[in-house]
Amino acid sequence: MIFFPNRILLLLAVFSIVIAVSALHAQPQRAYERGLDELSRGNTTNALDIWYTAYDRDGGVDGRIGFEFIRVVTENNLRNYYQAATEMYFRAIFDGEGMNSHAALRQEIDRMAPIIGEGIHRQWVEWWASRNRELVRDMRGYWVQNDPTPAKITNERLIEHWKRIAHSRKNFTRNSNTVYGADDRALIFVRYGEPDRRRSGILTLQSFNIRSWLENQAHLYTERRDDLEFSDIFPREDEDIINRLQNAIYEFHRYPEYEIWFYTSLADSQTEPLIFMFGTDVRNDQFLMQTSLEDFIPERAYFPDRVRQIDSVEFTRAGITPALMLQLIYYEQLAMVDPFFESRLNQLRTRVLDQGIEAFRGMDLAFRTESQQLVSQRGVRIDRQRSTYEQSVTRIPLEVHHYRFLDENLEPYLLTFVESSPREAFMIDYHRTRGRSLDNNGLLNGVNILEENPFYELVHNIQSYDDYWQVSEVFEDLPAIQISSANRYNRSESVFTIPHTGRVNQSVSVLLMNYDPDAATVNDTPFPPELRGWNRLQYRLPEPLISNTDSLEVADLVLGYFSDDYVSEPFSFAVANSQTVPFGETLLLHFEVYNLQRMENQFTHFELTYRILPVDDNGNVLTDQTEFILTLNFTNEEKHVIEDLEIETADLSPGLYELVAQFTDTESDQSKQRNIRFEVIE
Repeated sequence: MIFFPNRILLLLAVFSIVIAVSALHAQPQRAYERGLDELSRGNTTNALDIWYTAYDRDGGVDGRIGFEFIRVVTENNLRNYYQAATEMYFRAIFDGEGMNSHAALRQEIDRMAPIIGEGIHRQWVEWWASRNRELVRDMRGYWVQNDPTPAKITNERLIEHWKRIAHSRKNFTRNSNTVYGADDRALIFVRYGEPDRRRSGILTLQSFNIRSWLENQAHLYTERRDDLEFSDIFPREDEDIINRLQNAIYEFHRYPEYEIWFYTSLADSQTEPLIFMFGTDVRNDQFLMQTSLEDFIPERAYFPDRVRQIDSVEFTRAGITPALMLQLIYYEQLAMVDPFFESRLNQLRTRVLDQGIEAFRGMDLAFRTESQQLVSQRGVRIDRQRSTYEQSVTRIPLEVHHYRFLDENLEPYLLTFVESSPREAFMIDYHRTRGRSLDNNGLLNGVNILEENPFYELVHNIQSYDDYWQVSEVFEDLPAIQISSANRYNRSESVFTIPHTGRVNQSVSVLLMNYDPDAATVNDTPFPPELRGWNRLQYRLPEPLISNTDSLEVADLVLGYFSDDYVSEPFSFAVANSQTVPFGETLLLHFEVYNLQRMENQFTHFELTYRILPVDDNGNVLTDQTEFILTLNFTNEEKHVIEDLEIETADLSPGLYELVAQFTDTESDQSKQRNIRFEVIE
């Protein structure tokens, strides 16, 4: 038997532990390499299985795997893996550990730069450098807030983003100067997808006889200006100037290739297309994004005096530059492509005509700057990015209304009304699938069509998020769908009672699903194939009510009216969540008062003074034109009072009003005010 000194045994033990720990950390890395090896052999499914298994444990992961997984899935359009790709992407961001994961996260920040903008990108890079956990919170929050179907695990906007990257890598291959390994067109494609229009070509001089064109331009100006002669532009004693200018135009013209993208439907208020220009960069002959048409003109063409000493006097005296002539030529070639270029051509011609020779100097540079600004300004009111898939599935009108209350134990809670109008989404799908999965009896007025057509399902979903945008609570309901000729009854409503713990972030969503196995998928999108309509809202909850027993508190006012056909549970009347009340209806005001102080006789007492004030067309409350004012006294046995107050509104003409309610505890002399606006409609 061989005996080792204690010191050697200790070293061997430490060495064994180090080897074991290294093996644990090396396992994800080996999985990453094994997956790449399978990909190189064409075994895509094997690679994905290896990577998925590597993430099938708690704790830190190799972030490279999550990013590679979603890349491979989207490049190969593997729909069945979209959910796993979403989950693994977030694991890569949230649980990535080690230097390789940190480097991969930096690359992902750069991949997101076009859709988040320079300011956020700069902040994220700073957080990445300092390993600030605000980074992973913000990155996850970005995708959660852009998820069209938060009730589902798959984040379709995230999948669409990576599909756009895959498309760019495959199709925009003039160079690889972007983070995507594609040319500059990828920077716009990942933001907005396919343009509504595009035009490409080469800016040429072939269609022009330059000399005659120059003379025609000059004659055009002199014929319309009584005080300007042709010789004022081209002095006859220096006829060779026009020859030199013609030669300069040929010298500075580079026959640049161009491609112009037009987006016309990025915003509801958009009246002019958003324009992006790409083409041959005159500085390095690379295919790059350009700021305006003038970028295709070499800088030297704006300053011929600096490089053509012999001609400097003549060009200055003529008051024109090769750049100005090229501007006219290029805008004339593209005048029929879009009204923007036609307008710029006309403006340039008008300025030359109206301002004469003295204004020529510097006009080319000023016009270039103005063109760049005009192109840039068109994107100011446009979102940084937009989904195209979201437009392919019917969007269901959706509203959410919160009312703050305290329960019997003075714990804050919310009564949340979710209202959707799925009529259009349902009817579109009904007519598309008529005769196969639907019974016409299901379209009777006032009948829940889901009872007659069980393949359909309407889902109202609310999700609450923690500080790191992880789902903390989920609330869901399957409301009825009623089709009626009266718009009031086309709403589907769900009411949720939710603990109100603070100003947490929430999402509310609506999904209309058709699970008929014989019904065809509407579109080839990342959405679930059963989806027929959708919408979602993101918001942050207000502050909860105060539950201190020594402080007077009042719940949010609930406005409504009596209706023979409709009641909003848990109330006994129809809640006017949209703050609209039919003309002539009696107004109902539900209020709850908490923490009233007892008098010596053990009763409580408070005053309610309410005023109804008109609101003008600009949203201003007309405080000097009170339509109605009344003070009421309430004496009760309880410290918490719940009341439904009827307010006669027969004298209120149609219009917008604000109800101001002042509650005063006469024992503690504490007061609370609540305001609510409503509109009386005919």
